Amino acid sequence: MTTTTRTIRVEVFSDYTCPWCYVGWARLEKALAALPGHVAVEVDWRPFEIHPEVPPEGMPVEDLPYPPDVWARMQDALRESAAAEGLDVGKRPKVSNTHRALAAGAYVQAEEPERFPAFHERLFTGYFAEGQDLGDPSVVSSFAADAGVSVSNMTAALDEGRYESALAQTSAEARMMGITGTPTFVFDRRFATSGAQPTEVLLRAFEAAMNHQQEEE
Repeated sequence: MTTTTRTIRVEVFSDYTCPWCYVGWARLEKALAALPGHVAVEVDWRPFEIHPEVPPEGMPVEDLPYPPDVWARMQDALRESAAAEGLDVGKRPKVSNTHRALAAGAYVQAEEPERFPAFHERLFTGYFAEGQDLGDPSVVSSFAADAGVSVSNMTAALDEGRYESALAQTSAEARMMGITGTPTFVFDRRFATSGAQPTEVLLRAFEAAMNHQQEEE
């Protein structure tokens, strides 16, 4: 009996200074590796600028609008979750403005997709594990070079504003779908799960998406 190959589209609304997006990326990678062979997944990382108010030079992490006790509990939970995934989130020096980094990710995903996984990961590790400022265009270009991206082509595209629409469209669609936080995983535009959900939760979401497709046949 031939098993029908099913393709599921997952849109991930994500920002590079969101630590839970980093954890969510690692958990999604585990879920993808655990899926059966007849399930194909198209992952679309949507560039969702969660803090557009951050100035180009960035701002102290302490300036985020959280009471100290809430912030402390959040950081404890984050360190525990990140460590469980083998991730280092302890080096971020400040909240960076991610507008250019997100536009760069949109460029690479569209025009050099084979380079995108390495670039995507490099932006996360550069910020969280190395404390690099993603608001610095030279840092973004350096990470692109590390991933084998054509820096000259990427720079030209960004300087010409060709990927501004990707950020604007993502923001508009997030509002339309009621998405206010990152990460948010949207499966086949049918249902969503928010936050850095455990791998098991993501796998159940994939199963639900497959069941929806079967019911429509």
